[in-house]
Amino acid sequence: MSSLLDEKAMDQLQSQQSELLDKIDELRAIGVGGLVELPQIVVCGSQSSGKSSVLEAISRVRFPTKSNLCTRFATEFVLRRASEIRIKVSIDPGDSRSDVEEQQKLQAFSSEERDMSPETFSSSAKFKTLIDRARECMGLSSVNSEFSDDVLKIEISGPEQPELTLVDLPGLYYSTSSEQSAEGKALVERLTERYMKRSRSIILAVISAKNDYHNQNILNIAQRFDPNYERVLGIVTQPDTAEAGSEQEETYLQFIQNKKVKLQLGWHVLRNRSFEKRNISDDARDAQEKSFFENGKWASLSRNQVGIEALRTRLSKILLRHISRNLPGLIMDIQERILRNEKALRKLGDPRATVQDQRQFLVGISSRFARIINQALNGSYTDDFFGGFKEGIANTDEFYFRRLRAVIRELNEHFAEAMSIGGCRRMIVFDGLQVPGVDIELERSKPYMHDWTPKYVLQSTLEEEIKEQALKSRGIELPGSANPLLVGSLFRDQCEPWETIAESHVLNAWESVQYFVQLVLKYLTDDHTRPLLFRHLIGPELEKMKDSLFEKLSELVSYSKSGHPLPVGETFLSKVLKSRTNRQVAMLKRNLGLTGLFFGDNNQKSFSASDLERAASQLQSSSDQFATAEIIDQMQAYYEVSWPSSSGNHTAILTEYSFRLQLSPLSTMLPYWPLKIAFSARWSIFSPAEL
Repeated sequence: MSSLLDEKAMDQLQSQQSELLDKIDELRAIGVGGLVELPQIVVCGSQSSGKSSVLEAISRVRFPTKSNLCTRFATEFVLRRASEIRIKVSIDPGDSRSDVEEQQKLQAFSSEERDMSPETFSSSAKFKTLIDRARECMGLSSVNSEFSDDVLKIEISGPEQPELTLVDLPGLYYSTSSEQSAEGKALVERLTERYMKRSRSIILAVISAKNDYHNQNILNIAQRFDPNYERVLGIVTQPDTAEAGSEQEETYLQFIQNKKVKLQLGWHVLRNRSFEKRNISDDARDAQEKSFFENGKWASLSRNQVGIEALRTRLSKILLRHISRNLPGLIMDIQERILRNEKALRKLGDPRATVQDQRQFLVGISSRFARIINQALNGSYTDDFFGGFKEGIANTDEFYFRRLRAVIRELNEHFAEAMSIGGCRRMIVFDGLQVPGVDIELERSKPYMHDWTPKYVLQSTLEEEIKEQALKSRGIELPGSANPLLVGSLFRDQCEPWETIAESHVLNAWESVQYFVQLVLKYLTDDHTRPLLFRHLIGPELEKMKDSLFEKLSELVSYSKSGHPLPVGETFLSKVLKSRTNRQVAMLKRNLGLTGLFFGDNNQKSFSASDLERAASQLQSSSDQFATAEIIDQMQAYYEVSWPSSSGNHTAILTEYSFRLQLSPLSTMLPYWPLKIAFSARWSIFSPAEL
């Protein structure tokens, strides 16, 4: 006897798992089923592999098909336990449906029968009409051959039905044509993968004995989501198409014996209806299948691996073990959801039905926001937001950036090191002395140094450059000296990298502040309120502050780009003397034929009075040469005294500016945001529903 749902077949699926599924049914009844994955059977395979026939044989659900029309959307059969018989057909829009009107149109598709038995409904033309209407609603017709990621859901409720889901997926195909596009191929693969990756799904991987198994890729796809084949049951269909004694028959016998591809759930073989006998009853189909497996080599297989009756029993046991194994994880998922929702509820706060409620809500956020900001400014990390010792051991980026004062201090240190190493455009090397060794790759791995390349210039080469400039820049200075403006020009040339390094540092500091603010909002508000506050209030203020910050940077570096050195105090003079001494010592060592950077035990050597006199005389230069060397001495001295006053202070001033002058205004203005929202011209950016 044929009917939409064969009671005997579904009783076999119900058996021992009934008690567990009853609990799952209770969870689904209170809406938990929309939050966690519940057991289902997924039937998947290549086109014309016999997937739908397998589903039909398991469930005894006879749905209308055409022999030349492959399934072009997922059909989900939801079998539910209820006191009365009910059949409902609906559509769940797929992920590709971004248009709201399309979503509403699909969601509005629904048909429900309460007074018609499943057998009557199955034999009527109404079921076929519903399927055709569903295809049309999805935009599919007999003319086009596209696929849809929408899901046709058929819910069957009755007093004897278990809580179970059977899903028939569109068939996979591997070559495109005018009727089957590359886009459709990709869509079917994504749809299949979406169901396979659900860890609580049993995958029935269907392959047909009619085709070469190498051309059926379903097992490879399943392995991506279930590497050990723990929840894959292989189904071989159409065994009657392989000639008795042929190599093809032997190949698929080896599959069923788990010798070709080893599955932990094993293999099963079914003989489905042929095209000629497509209209025979379910009982007749089962009888023909039983007779087939009692003959030839198929008779050598275990009776637990052949036929639909054995599959129902086997599937029932597999589901029971699968559910039992996944039940602890299911409980943990539910507990995690409860904790997550409780946390979200706390963030939502009290109901905010009125404008006054909304203001009060923002005042509460602003007060906590201000407290956290002040603690971050002062480095006193006492609020729970900053985490404790255990979170510090975890060493996550989020924990690190919450402690903003520590972040800014580390950025300052990186900036100071970058200025010390890469702040000067060229490093001056005395003639005859070795160039100091530098690990370029190591230096480039440090912040602000990713594109740094050391550049060296010999003292003599630089003197020649300055001499040429001095000749072109002569003014009213006395003979033996040069235009004093050359010192400033040379200094500006040397400190050229300062601005680029400073800009990178300021940007890093600002981005750290921005990320910190986002973390505070994430901690204090929910996922809906946070982007609203940041997009309409905090974000624009931070952007204004960034513009102001770079304006201040431009002011701070403008003097090094155009000003004239005006050193004050004895420090500069001592630095000039030091630079001059270093230069003269280096020249003396060279003139005496010594190598190395310093005198020492290894460099002991005796010199005559004439040697010393000759070496000393070579230190004397023409007036122009002496002047150029002095310009270099003065530039180096000014560079050194400018390092703490210009660069070092830039570090403290710029980062403190980005640190305090960005965050302090935010903390002080936050209490006034509710008024700003309510009374300013921009108050309409929030609606009561949004807050």
